[in-house]
Amino acid sequence: MEPIVNDPCKGFSLRLDAISDILADVNDEIDTRTCYYVLLDHITTQLGVDAVALYVRTSFGALENIARLGFRTSEKVRTFVRESGSIAQRVMETKQVARFNPTVASTVSESFVQFIKEEGFYDYLGFPVIENGKVLGVLELYSITPFNTTSDWKQHLKFIRSLTANTIRRKMVMEDQERTATELEVAYSETLEAWVRALEIRDQYTAGHTQRVLELTLRLASNLGIPDEMLVHVTRGVLLHDIGKLAVSDNILRKTGPLDNKEWQAMREHPQFAYKLLKPIQYLRPALDIPYCHHERWDGSGYPRGLKGDNIPFQARVFSVVDVWDALTTDRPYRKAWSKQEAAAYIESKSGKEFDPRVVDEFIELINTDLSSTQPIPVNLSHFQQ
Repeated sequence: MEPIVNDPCKGFSLRLDAISDILADVNDEIDTRTCYYVLLDHITTQLGVDAVALYVRTSFGALENIARLGFRTSEKVRTFVRESGSIAQRVMETKQVARFNPTVASTVSESFVQFIKEEGFYDYLGFPVIENGKVLGVLELYSITPFNTTSDWKQHLKFIRSLTANTIRRKMVMEDQERTATELEVAYSETLEAWVRALEIRDQYTAGHTQRVLELTLRLASNLGIPDEMLVHVTRGVLLHDIGKLAVSDNILRKTGPLDNKEWQAMREHPQFAYKLLKPIQYLRPALDIPYCHHERWDGSGYPRGLKGDNIPFQARVFSVVDVWDALTTDRPYRKAWSKQEAAAYIESKSGKEFDPRVVDEFIELINTDLSSTQPIPVNLSHFQQ
């Protein structure tokens, strides 16, 4: 990229091209701190300076060095500037341009003079970066020769300072949004955990069950190709899979014997309640498939909607296998736990009926690996008839 030249017409054209290039490149990187280095790289090229440093004003009034280019001993460029006597701090406080070189009378610290000498610079210019009257930071330019501050150079610098202010402001807004989003996610996570704890208090079985099925579901989901970015939604769905039971009475939830028809009908309503509870929360909508659909069956015999085959969300199909596995291999008030071989045989027997055959195949392979056995799992179908 060409630096600005003395020909006014050509200089103006180049200046427009430069601004366009800066905007395009900064926009590409605005979501990372790289955007500041992209901006500084353009500044050194366009203004013909040897080094440049950008400080951003922090919430507690100090200046933080956010990016720097062209220094031989860059570690000596301070990360934070707080001293009121420093040249950068003075620029921020007075909103005035500061210049330092052997021909300009300027009061600076001995440490700054020593820094200039060690770096081999001759000229320094510090500019306040201002937007809507508020100082956002300080832009420092360094040169080993005197700055050639022509009118065209000054005009281009004016554009540069405006773009710098715009970049800082946009980056601040983006970081604020990210911070707000993070805080919101933490708040939602805390709410989710509170719901899960509330359910565990009512049903002691749920506590250990939830943790067990979570680990196994994530392993199975990953093996079946569910992308990593979706696993967070799978996690939330598993944690909340029984949240609908908050609407089920204790008499039913804690009953040690079989449920009668009326009680069973009330229990079957818990997925629908989960849907009503979670659907209005946008944050949790991607996790809704498991709480709402994990009792649907591959052959359409499930509830609450009687979905069939591929119409059942895939996450729910994955979880339903794990959910039944854990139920079978865990002691219940009304029966002892089955062996893992018995539970695996039952799940195989329900492939294509209750469960997605593809999910069953992958699950059995996973379980056989865990059992560290090359022996076939014995199948006694009469034991599993309902």
